[in-house]
Amino acid sequence: MLRREDVMVIQVLAQRGLYLCDIAKQVGVHPQTVRRALTRGEAPAPRPNRRSSGLDPYRADIDRLLAEDVWNAVVIFQELQAKGYTGRLSILQDYIRPKRVLRVGRAGWGSQYKRSG
Repeated sequence: MLRREDVMVIQVLAQRGLYLCDIAKQVGVHPQTVRRALTRGEAPAPRPNRRSSGLDPYRADIDRLLAEDVWNAVVIFQELQAKGYTGRLSILQDYIRPKRVLRVGRAGWGSQYKRSG
């Protein structure tokens, strides 16, 4: 996406008489993008970053449960449903998945079950 500075550069180079394809090479965009920028006269409006989710009001509750070492998505899902969450389990799982790498490992968890020789 073109920034305001790019559009200004395109306008200056066009006023100097450069061809659209030469301007495009210099700015690093397609010639049609240069044409649109000159027609529009300004940088395109920024798009909104992300849509809101039905999970948004419950993110603090989820993070609190994760901090309390509750990592089972089904258990968290049931707690959220009790508070009024109407979304799907998969949305919750998608939210939890990247946070799993932050989970403190259970080193030595299986050591009590090892057979002694």
